Amino acid sequence: MTDQKQISELALIKTDKEISDESRFFQVDVLKAAMIFLVIFDHIVSWSIKSDIGVTLWERISIPVFLVILGFNAGKSFQRRETLKLRDLYSWNYFKSKILRYIVPFLILYAVSTFIGLFMYGFNISAMYHRQYYPSHGFINLFIGFLPFWGPGNWFLPILFQSILILPLLYKAFTKKPILSLFLCFVVEIAMQLTVFFLIGEITSWEEVHILNMFMTCTLFYLSAIGLGMWFSFGYKLEHNRNFFMWIIYPISLAFIGAHQFFGFRIMIDDVPLLRGDYHFLIIPYSAFLFLLAMRFLPKKSDGRISRAVTLIGNSTYHILLTQILGYGMIFAYGGTHYAIETGFGLEEILELITVWVFFISFGILWYKIDQNKDLVRRTLFYINFFIVFTSILLFIFWAQGFWIPIPLIIILNYAIIALGTNYFIKRPIKTRTLGIWTLFLLLSFVMLILQVEIFDRNEFWIPLIPIGAYLAFATMDTIIDYCL
Repeated sequence: MTDQKQISELALIKTDKEISDESRFFQVDVLKAAMIFLVIFDHIVSWSIKSDIGVTLWERISIPVFLVILGFNAGKSFQRRETLKLRDLYSWNYFKSKILRYIVPFLILYAVSTFIGLFMYGFNISAMYHRQYYPSHGFINLFIGFLPFWGPGNWFLPILFQSILILPLLYKAFTKKPILSLFLCFVVEIAMQLTVFFLIGEITSWEEVHILNMFMTCTLFYLSAIGLGMWFSFGYKLEHNRNFFMWIIYPISLAFIGAHQFFGFRIMIDDVPLLRGDYHFLIIPYSAFLFLLAMRFLPKKSDGRISRAVTLIGNSTYHILLTQILGYGMIFAYGGTHYAIETGFGLEEILELITVWVFFISFGILWYKIDQNKDLVRRTLFYINFFIVFTSILLFIFWAQGFWIPIPLIIILNYAIIALGTNYFIKRPIKTRTLGIWTLFLLLSFVMLILQVEIFDRNEFWIPLIPIGAYLAFATMDTIIDYCL
Protein backbone atom coordinates (compact mmCIF):
# COMPACT_ATOMS: atom_id res chain seq x y z
CA MET A 1 0.00 0.00 0.00
CA THR A 2 2.88 2.34 0.87
CA ASP A 3 4.62 1.60 -2.42
CA GLN A 4 1.41 2.34 -4.34
CA LYS A 5 1.03 5.67 -2.55
CA GLN A 6 4.64 6.60 -3.30
CA ILE A 7 4.14 5.75 -6.99
CA SER A 8 1.05 7.93 -7.14
CA GLU A 9 2.91 10.88 -5.60
CA LEU A 10 5.75 10.47 -8.07
CA ALA A 11 3.20 10.43 -10.88
CA LEU A 12 1.70 13.62 -9.48
CA ILE A 13 4.97 15.50 -9.65
CA LYS A 14 5.66 14.47 -13.28
CA THR A 15 2.33 15.18 -14.94
CA ASP A 16 3.75 18.05 -17.01
CA LYS A 17 6.34 15.87 -18.79
CA GLU A 18 8.74 18.79 -18.62
CA ILE A 19 11.91 16.88 -17.78
CA SER A 20 13.99 17.15 -20.93
CA ASP A 21 17.62 17.03 -21.98
CA GLU A 22 17.67 20.78 -22.53
CA SER A 23 19.04 22.55 -19.50
CA ARG A 24 18.18 26.15 -20.25
CA PHE A 25 14.93 28.02 -19.91
CA PHE A 26 14.82 31.42 -21.53
CA GLN A 27 12.05 32.39 -19.10
CA VAL A 28 14.48 31.85 -16.22
CA ASP A 29 17.16 33.91 -17.96
CA VAL A 30 14.69 36.79 -18.40
CA LEU A 31 13.67 36.63 -14.74
CA LYS A 32 17.26 36.53 -13.49
CA ALA A 33 18.25 39.43 -15.73
CA ALA A 34 15.26 41.51 -14.59
CA MET A 35 15.86 40.69 -10.93
CA ILE A 36 19.52 41.74 -10.98
CA PHE A 37 18.44 45.11 -12.38
CA LEU A 38 16.08 45.40 -9.41
CA VAL A 39 18.84 44.44 -6.94
CA ILE A 40 21.08 47.23 -8.24
CA PHE A 41 18.12 49.61 -8.11
CA ASP A 42 17.37 48.58 -4.52
CA HIS A 43 20.89 49.35 -3.36
CA ILE A 44 21.15 52.85 -4.80
CA VAL A 45 17.65 54.24 -4.11
CA SER A 46 16.99 55.21 -0.50
CA TRP A 47 14.01 54.04 1.51
CA SER A 48 12.71 57.59 1.72
CA ILE A 49 11.86 57.17 -1.98
CA LYS A 50 11.12 53.45 -2.11
CA SER A 51 8.56 53.64 0.69
CA ASP A 52 6.39 55.90 -1.46
CA ILE A 53 6.43 53.89 -4.70
CA GLY A 54 5.07 50.49 -3.59
CA VAL A 55 8.34 48.59 -3.98
CA THR A 56 7.06 45.52 -2.11
CA LEU A 57 4.82 44.74 -5.07
CA TRP A 58 7.43 45.03 -7.82
CA GLU A 59 10.98 45.72 -6.62
CA ARG A 60 11.29 43.64 -3.46
CA ILE A 61 10.37 40.52 -5.42
CA SER A 62 13.97 40.12 -6.60
CA ILE A 63 15.34 37.97 -3.75
CA PRO A 64 12.24 35.73 -3.46
CA VAL A 65 12.32 35.14 -7.23
CA PHE A 66 16.04 34.31 -7.08
CA LEU A 67 15.35 31.81 -4.27
CA VAL A 68 12.52 30.17 -6.23
CA ILE A 69 14.84 29.94 -9.25
CA LEU A 70 17.54 28.45 -7.02
CA GLY A 71 15.24 25.57 -6.09
CA PHE A 72 13.90 25.23 -9.63
CA ASN A 73 17.32 25.06 -11.28
CA ALA A 74 18.62 22.62 -8.66
CA GLY A 75 15.64 20.32 -9.20
CA LYS A 76 16.08 20.37 -12.97
CA SER A 77 19.81 19.75 -12.63
CA PHE A 78 19.35 16.74 -10.36
CA GLN A 79 16.65 15.32 -12.64
CA ARG A 80 19.11 15.21 -15.54
CA ARG A 81 21.39 12.98 -13.46
CA GLU A 82 18.69 10.33 -13.24
CA THR A 83 19.83 9.15 -9.82
CA LEU A 84 18.19 9.19 -6.41
CA LYS A 85 21.12 7.94 -4.36
CA LEU A 86 22.39 10.56 -1.91
CA ARG A 87 26.00 9.53 -2.39
CA ASP A 88 25.61 10.30 -6.09
CA LEU A 89 23.75 13.55 -5.47
CA TYR A 90 26.50 14.58 -3.03
CA SER A 91 29.23 13.62 -5.50
CA TRP A 92 32.61 15.28 -5.82
CA ASN A 93 31.60 16.59 -9.24
CA TYR A 94 28.63 18.31 -7.62
CA PHE A 95 30.75 20.00 -4.97
CA LYS A 96 33.50 20.82 -7.46
CA SER A 97 31.07 22.60 -9.79
CA LYS A 98 29.62 24.62 -6.89
CA ILE A 99 33.05 25.51 -5.54
CA LEU A 100 34.21 26.77 -8.93
CA ARG A 101 30.92 28.55 -9.59
CA TYR A 102 30.39 30.24 -6.23
CA ILE A 103 33.18 29.77 -3.68
CA VAL A 104 36.21 30.64 -5.81
CA PRO A 105 34.79 33.98 -7.08
CA PHE A 106 33.79 34.80 -3.50
CA LEU A 107 37.31 34.11 -2.21
CA ILE A 108 38.75 36.31 -4.96
CA LEU A 109 36.32 39.07 -4.00
CA TYR A 110 37.20 38.57 -0.32
CA ALA A 111 40.92 39.15 -0.96
CA VAL A 112 40.49 41.98 -3.47
CA SER A 113 37.78 43.87 -1.57
CA THR A 114 39.73 43.65 1.69
CA PHE A 115 42.79 45.19 0.02
CA ILE A 116 40.73 47.92 -1.65
CA GLY A 117 38.97 48.62 1.63
CA LEU A 118 42.26 48.94 3.47
CA PHE A 119 43.51 51.32 0.77
CA MET A 120 40.40 53.49 1.07
CA TYR A 121 40.79 53.61 4.86
CA GLY A 122 44.51 54.44 4.80
CA PHE A 123 45.56 50.83 5.47
CA ASN A 124 44.02 51.06 8.94
CA ILE A 125 42.18 47.78 9.52
CA SER A 126 40.48 49.10 12.66
CA ALA A 127 39.14 52.11 10.76
CA MET A 128 37.85 49.88 7.97
CA TYR A 129 36.09 47.54 10.41
CA HIS A 130 34.52 50.27 12.53
CA ARG A 131 33.45 52.56 9.70
CA GLN A 132 32.25 50.01 7.15
CA TYR A 133 28.69 49.30 8.36
CA TYR A 134 29.69 48.83 12.02
CA PRO A 135 28.06 48.11 14.53
CA SER A 136 25.49 46.34 12.34
CA HIS A 137 28.55 44.70 10.80
CA GLY A 138 29.46 42.63 13.88
CA PHE A 139 32.59 40.53 14.29
CA ILE A 140 30.55 37.32 14.49
CA ASN A 141 29.22 37.95 10.98
CA LEU A 142 32.71 37.55 9.51
CA PHE A 143 32.44 33.81 10.16
CA ILE A 144 29.24 33.30 8.19
CA GLY A 145 30.29 34.82 4.87
CA PHE A 146 30.31 38.59 5.43
CA LEU A 147 33.18 40.52 3.87
CA PRO A 148 35.44 42.64 6.10
CA PHE A 149 34.88 45.38 3.51
CA TRP A 150 31.10 45.11 3.50
CA GLY A 151 28.83 45.93 0.58
CA PRO A 152 25.03 45.70 0.22
CA GLY A 153 23.82 42.30 -0.94
CA ASN A 154 26.56 40.54 1.03
CA TRP A 155 23.94 38.90 3.27
CA PHE A 156 22.67 36.75 0.39
CA LEU A 157 26.00 34.96 -0.07
CA PRO A 158 25.82 32.80 3.12
CA ILE A 159 22.34 31.67 2.06
CA LEU A 160 23.67 30.63 -1.33
CA PHE A 161 26.65 28.77 0.16
CA GLN A 162 24.51 26.89 2.69
CA SER A 163 22.09 25.85 -0.06
CA ILE A 164 24.88 23.77 -1.59
CA LEU A 165 24.61 21.41 1.38
CA ILE A 166 20.81 21.40 1.58
CA LEU A 167 19.65 21.10 -2.04
CA PRO A 168 20.57 17.42 -2.73
CA LEU A 169 18.81 16.28 0.44
CA LEU A 170 15.81 18.45 -0.39
CA TYR A 171 15.62 16.98 -3.89
CA LYS A 172 15.78 13.46 -2.46
CA ALA A 173 12.87 14.30 -0.16
CA PHE A 174 10.81 15.71 -3.03
CA THR A 175 11.26 12.57 -5.12
CA LYS A 176 9.98 10.44 -2.23
CA LYS A 177 7.29 12.56 -0.59
CA PRO A 178 6.76 15.73 -2.62
CA ILE A 179 3.61 17.00 -0.91
CA LEU A 180 4.96 16.34 2.57
CA SER A 181 8.33 17.85 1.63
CA LEU A 182 6.78 21.10 0.42
CA PHE A 183 4.62 21.28 3.55
CA LEU A 184 7.67 20.72 5.77
CA CYS A 185 9.55 23.51 3.96
CA PHE A 186 6.91 25.93 5.21
CA VAL A 187 6.92 24.30 8.67
CA VAL A 188 10.70 24.62 9.01
CA GLU A 189 10.62 28.28 7.98
CA ILE A 190 7.81 29.02 10.43
CA ALA A 191 9.77 27.21 13.14
CA MET A 192 12.78 29.42 12.40
CA GLN A 193 10.65 32.55 12.73
CA LEU A 194 9.17 31.34 16.02
CA THR A 195 12.64 30.48 17.33
CA VAL A 196 13.78 34.04 16.64
CA PHE A 197 10.64 35.43 18.30
CA PHE A 198 10.99 33.40 21.51
CA LEU A 199 14.82 33.35 21.63
CA ILE A 200 15.49 37.03 20.91
CA GLY A 201 12.18 38.83 21.18
CA GLU A 202 12.64 42.57 21.45
CA ILE A 203 16.02 43.78 20.15
CA THR A 204 17.85 45.56 22.98
CA SER A 205 21.53 45.22 22.02
CA TRP A 206 23.83 44.95 19.04
CA GLU A 207 24.73 41.41 20.13
CA GLU A 208 21.10 40.45 19.57
CA VAL A 209 21.22 42.14 16.15
CA HIS A 210 24.19 39.96 15.23
CA ILE A 211 22.41 36.80 16.40
CA LEU A 212 19.37 37.81 14.39
CA ASN A 213 21.61 38.28 11.35
CA MET A 214 22.86 34.72 11.76
CA PHE A 215 19.29 33.46 11.57
CA MET A 216 18.42 35.73 8.66
CA THR A 217 21.43 34.57 6.65
CA CYS A 218 20.44 30.92 7.10
CA THR A 219 18.95 29.09 4.13
CA LEU A 220 16.29 27.50 6.36
CA PHE A 221 14.91 30.99 7.02
CA TYR A 222 13.73 31.10 3.38
CA LEU A 223 13.04 27.42 2.80
CA SER A 224 9.49 27.98 1.54
CA ALA A 225 10.84 29.82 -1.53
CA ILE A 226 13.43 27.15 -2.35
CA GLY A 227 10.86 24.44 -1.70
CA LEU A 228 8.37 26.04 -4.09
CA GLY A 229 11.09 26.27 -6.73
CA MET A 230 11.92 22.59 -6.23
CA TRP A 231 8.22 21.74 -6.51
CA PHE A 232 7.92 23.70 -9.77
CA SER A 233 10.93 21.85 -11.20
CA PHE A 234 8.72 18.76 -11.46
CA GLY A 235 5.91 20.67 -13.17
CA TYR A 236 5.58 24.41 -13.57
CA LYS A 237 2.39 24.85 -15.57
CA LEU A 238 0.01 27.07 -13.67
CA GLU A 239 -3.14 25.49 -15.09
CA HIS A 240 -2.37 21.98 -13.84
CA ASN A 241 -4.05 20.56 -10.77
CA ARG A 242 -0.77 20.03 -8.91
CA ASN A 243 -0.30 23.81 -8.78
CA PHE A 244 -3.89 24.62 -7.85
CA PHE A 245 -2.81 25.52 -4.31
CA MET A 246 -0.99 28.56 -5.74
CA TRP A 247 -4.35 30.10 -6.63
CA ILE A 248 -5.15 29.92 -2.91
CA ILE A 249 -1.95 31.14 -1.28
CA TYR A 250 -1.25 33.82 -3.92
CA PRO A 251 -4.21 36.09 -3.02
CA ILE A 252 -3.42 35.62 0.68
CA SER A 253 0.16 36.72 0.01
CA LEU A 254 -1.00 39.62 -2.18
CA ALA A 255 -3.40 40.83 0.52
CA PHE A 256 -0.66 40.68 3.16
CA ILE A 257 1.78 42.57 0.95
CA GLY A 258 -0.80 45.24 0.20
CA ALA A 259 -1.59 45.71 3.89
CA HIS A 260 2.13 45.69 4.71
CA GLN A 261 3.07 48.22 2.02
CA PHE A 262 0.19 50.67 2.06
CA PHE A 263 -1.23 50.42 5.59
CA GLY A 264 1.88 49.58 7.63
CA PHE A 265 0.38 46.28 8.82
CA ARG A 266 2.69 44.15 10.99
CA ILE A 267 1.97 41.04 13.05
CA MET A 268 3.02 42.18 16.53
CA ILE A 269 2.80 40.53 19.95
CA ASP A 270 3.55 42.84 22.88
CA ASP A 271 5.13 45.30 20.40
CA VAL A 272 7.54 42.62 19.17
CA PRO A 273 7.28 41.56 15.49
CA LEU A 274 6.30 37.92 15.10
CA LEU A 275 7.85 37.73 11.61
CA ARG A 276 11.30 39.17 10.83
CA GLY A 277 12.69 40.30 7.51
CA ASP A 278 11.22 41.34 4.18
CA TYR A 279 11.01 37.81 2.78
CA HIS A 280 8.99 35.11 4.51
CA PHE A 281 6.24 32.56 3.89
CA LEU A 282 3.50 35.22 3.71
CA ILE A 283 5.37 37.27 1.09
CA ILE A 284 7.16 34.60 -0.96
CA PRO A 285 4.04 33.02 -2.62
CA TYR A 286 3.39 36.31 -4.43
CA SER A 287 6.81 36.14 -6.12
CA ALA A 288 6.43 32.40 -6.73
CA PHE A 289 3.17 33.09 -8.58
CA LEU A 290 4.93 35.69 -10.73
CA PHE A 291 7.55 33.04 -11.52
CA LEU A 292 4.80 30.72 -12.78
CA LEU A 293 3.31 33.51 -14.88
CA ALA A 294 6.70 34.13 -16.48
CA MET A 295 7.11 30.42 -17.19
CA ARG A 296 3.64 30.39 -18.75
CA PHE A 297 3.78 33.46 -20.98
CA LEU A 298 7.46 33.91 -21.88
CA PRO A 299 9.01 31.72 -24.58
CA LYS A 300 11.16 28.79 -23.50
CA LYS A 301 13.60 29.48 -26.35
CA SER A 302 14.67 32.64 -28.12
CA ASP A 303 17.71 33.06 -30.35
CA GLY A 304 17.64 36.74 -31.32
CA ARG A 305 20.45 39.16 -30.57
CA ILE A 306 18.56 40.77 -27.69
CA SER A 307 17.64 37.34 -26.37
CA ARG A 308 21.29 36.30 -26.35
CA ALA A 309 22.15 39.45 -24.42
CA VAL A 310 19.42 38.68 -21.89
CA THR A 311 20.71 35.12 -21.53
CA LEU A 312 24.24 36.40 -20.99
CA ILE A 313 23.04 38.73 -18.22
CA GLY A 314 21.05 35.86 -16.71
CA ASN A 315 24.13 33.63 -16.71
CA SER A 316 26.21 36.40 -15.12
CA THR A 317 23.90 37.38 -12.25
CA TYR A 318 26.13 35.93 -9.52
CA HIS A 319 29.18 37.79 -10.80
CA ILE A 320 27.09 40.94 -11.23
CA LEU A 321 25.99 40.60 -7.60
CA LEU A 322 29.61 40.29 -6.45
CA THR A 323 30.63 43.25 -8.62
CA GLN A 324 27.94 45.52 -7.21
CA ILE A 325 28.81 44.43 -3.65
CA LEU A 326 32.35 45.68 -4.22
CA GLY A 327 31.26 48.81 -6.08
CA TYR A 328 28.61 49.85 -3.57
CA GLY A 329 31.04 49.01 -0.76
CA MET A 330 33.46 51.57 -2.21
CA ILE A 331 30.64 54.10 -2.59
CA PHE A 332 29.68 53.48 1.05
CA ALA A 333 33.28 53.98 2.21
CA TYR A 334 33.54 57.23 0.29
CA GLY A 335 30.16 58.79 1.04
CA GLY A 336 28.97 57.06 4.22
CA THR A 337 26.00 55.50 2.39
CA HIS A 338 25.38 53.44 -0.71
CA TYR A 339 22.05 55.20 -1.27
CA ALA A 340 23.24 57.75 -3.81
CA ILE A 341 19.66 58.60 -4.86
CA GLU A 342 17.90 60.11 -1.85
CA THR A 343 15.85 63.10 -2.97
CA GLY A 344 13.63 61.96 -5.84
CA PHE A 345 13.71 60.96 -9.48
CA GLY A 346 14.68 63.78 -11.81
CA LEU A 347 16.68 63.48 -15.01
CA GLU A 348 19.96 63.48 -13.07
CA GLU A 349 18.86 60.59 -10.86
CA ILE A 350 17.60 58.58 -13.83
CA LEU A 351 20.94 59.02 -15.60
CA GLU A 352 22.73 58.01 -12.41
CA LEU A 353 20.64 54.83 -12.16
CA ILE A 354 21.27 53.96 -15.81
CA THR A 355 24.99 54.54 -15.26
CA VAL A 356 25.26 52.09 -12.36
CA TRP A 357 23.19 49.55 -14.28
CA VAL A 358 25.52 49.74 -17.27
CA PHE A 359 28.66 49.85 -15.11
CA PHE A 360 27.95 46.97 -12.72
CA ILE A 361 26.28 44.71 -15.28
CA SER A 362 29.04 45.24 -17.86
CA PHE A 363 31.81 44.47 -15.38
CA GLY A 364 29.83 41.56 -13.93
CA ILE A 365 29.52 40.01 -17.39
CA LEU A 366 33.23 40.61 -17.97
CA TRP A 367 34.08 38.82 -14.70
CA TYR A 368 31.82 35.93 -15.69
CA LYS A 369 33.58 35.64 -19.05
CA ILE A 370 36.99 35.71 -17.38
CA ASP A 371 35.93 32.76 -15.23
CA GLN A 372 35.13 30.79 -18.39
CA ASN A 373 38.80 30.95 -19.44
CA LYS A 374 40.42 27.55 -18.89
CA ASP A 375 43.99 28.89 -18.89
CA LEU A 376 44.85 29.66 -15.25
CA VAL A 377 47.70 32.04 -16.12
CA ARG A 378 45.61 34.12 -18.51
CA ARG A 379 42.68 34.08 -16.12
CA THR A 380 44.89 35.42 -13.34
CA LEU A 381 46.22 38.18 -15.57
CA PHE A 382 42.70 39.13 -16.60
CA TYR A 383 41.68 39.25 -12.91
CA ILE A 384 44.42 41.79 -12.22
CA ASN A 385 43.32 43.91 -15.17
CA PHE A 386 39.67 43.64 -14.20
CA PHE A 387 39.93 44.69 -10.58
CA ILE A 388 42.47 47.46 -11.09
CA VAL A 389 40.44 49.07 -13.88
CA PHE A 390 37.14 48.62 -12.01
CA THR A 391 38.57 50.18 -8.86
CA SER A 392 40.28 52.97 -10.76
CA ILE A 393 37.11 54.07 -12.54
CA LEU A 394 35.28 54.44 -9.23
CA LEU A 395 38.24 56.24 -7.63
CA PHE A 396 38.32 58.60 -10.60
CA ILE A 397 34.63 59.42 -10.05
CA PHE A 398 35.22 60.03 -6.33
CA TRP A 399 38.35 62.14 -6.66
CA ALA A 400 37.14 64.11 -9.67
CA GLN A 401 34.53 65.66 -7.37
CA GLY A 402 37.39 67.12 -5.35
CA PHE A 403 39.23 68.27 -8.49
CA TRP A 404 42.29 66.17 -7.67
CA ILE A 405 43.19 63.24 -9.91
CA PRO A 406 46.58 61.55 -9.44
CA ILE A 407 48.50 61.11 -12.68
CA PRO A 408 48.96 57.32 -12.22
CA LEU A 409 45.16 57.05 -12.14
CA ILE A 410 44.94 58.88 -15.47
CA ILE A 411 47.56 56.48 -16.87
CA ILE A 412 45.50 53.49 -15.72
CA LEU A 413 42.34 54.82 -17.34
CA ASN A 414 44.16 55.50 -20.60
CA TYR A 415 45.53 51.96 -20.45
CA ALA A 416 41.96 50.65 -20.11
CA ILE A 417 40.74 52.70 -23.08
CA ILE A 418 43.65 51.59 -25.29
CA ALA A 419 43.25 47.95 -24.22
CA LEU A 420 39.53 48.05 -24.99
CA GLY A 421 40.14 49.64 -28.39
CA THR A 422 42.90 47.14 -29.21
CA ASN A 423 40.62 44.24 -28.32
CA TYR A 424 37.84 45.68 -30.49
CA PHE A 425 39.92 46.34 -33.62
CA ILE A 426 42.39 43.44 -33.35
CA LYS A 427 40.31 40.29 -33.23
CA ARG A 428 43.06 37.77 -32.53
CA PRO A 429 43.84 37.08 -28.84
CA ILE A 430 46.83 38.87 -27.37
CA LYS A 431 49.81 36.63 -26.55
CA THR A 432 50.04 35.52 -22.95
CA ARG A 433 53.58 36.92 -22.65
CA THR A 434 52.48 40.31 -23.97
CA LEU A 435 49.42 40.26 -21.72
CA GLY A 436 51.69 39.56 -18.76
CA ILE A 437 54.06 42.42 -19.59
CA TRP A 438 51.25 44.96 -19.88
CA THR A 439 49.51 43.61 -16.80
CA LEU A 440 52.71 44.28 -14.86
CA PHE A 441 52.64 47.82 -16.23
CA LEU A 442 49.08 48.21 -14.98
CA LEU A 443 50.00 46.74 -11.60
CA LEU A 444 53.05 49.02 -11.32
CA SER A 445 50.87 52.03 -12.12
CA PHE A 446 48.40 51.03 -9.40
CA VAL A 447 51.18 50.59 -6.85
CA MET A 448 52.50 54.03 -7.77
CA LEU A 449 48.99 55.39 -7.37
CA ILE A 450 48.85 53.99 -3.84
CA LEU A 451 52.26 55.46 -3.01
CA GLN A 452 51.30 58.87 -4.36
CA VAL A 453 48.08 58.89 -2.31
CA GLU A 454 49.41 57.36 0.90
CA ILE A 455 53.13 58.30 1.00
CA PHE A 456 54.14 61.20 -1.21
CA ASP A 457 53.11 64.82 -0.88
CA ARG A 458 51.22 66.36 -3.79
CA ASN A 459 54.27 68.35 -4.87
CA GLU A 460 56.13 65.04 -5.23
CA PHE A 461 53.76 63.80 -7.90
CA TRP A 462 56.62 63.35 -10.36
CA ILE A 463 58.40 60.62 -8.33
CA PRO A 464 55.98 57.75 -9.20
CA LEU A 465 56.14 58.75 -12.86
CA ILE A 466 59.81 57.73 -13.15
CA PRO A 467 59.31 53.94 -12.80
CA ILE A 468 56.06 54.11 -14.78
CA GLY A 469 57.77 55.87 -17.68
CA ALA A 470 60.77 53.53 -17.66
CA TYR A 471 58.58 50.43 -17.68
CA LEU A 472 56.30 51.90 -20.36
CA ALA A 473 59.29 52.34 -22.68
CA PHE A 474 60.40 48.76 -22.05
CA ALA A 475 56.89 47.28 -22.54
CA THR A 476 56.31 49.22 -25.76
CA MET A 477 59.65 48.22 -27.29
CA ASP A 478 59.28 44.57 -26.22
CA THR A 479 55.79 44.37 -27.72
CA ILE A 480 56.91 45.89 -31.05
CA ILE A 481 59.85 43.53 -31.29
CA ASP A 482 57.78 40.51 -30.27
CA TYR A 483 55.09 41.13 -32.89
CA CYS A 484 57.45 42.22 -35.67
CA LEU A 485 59.90 39.33 -35.48
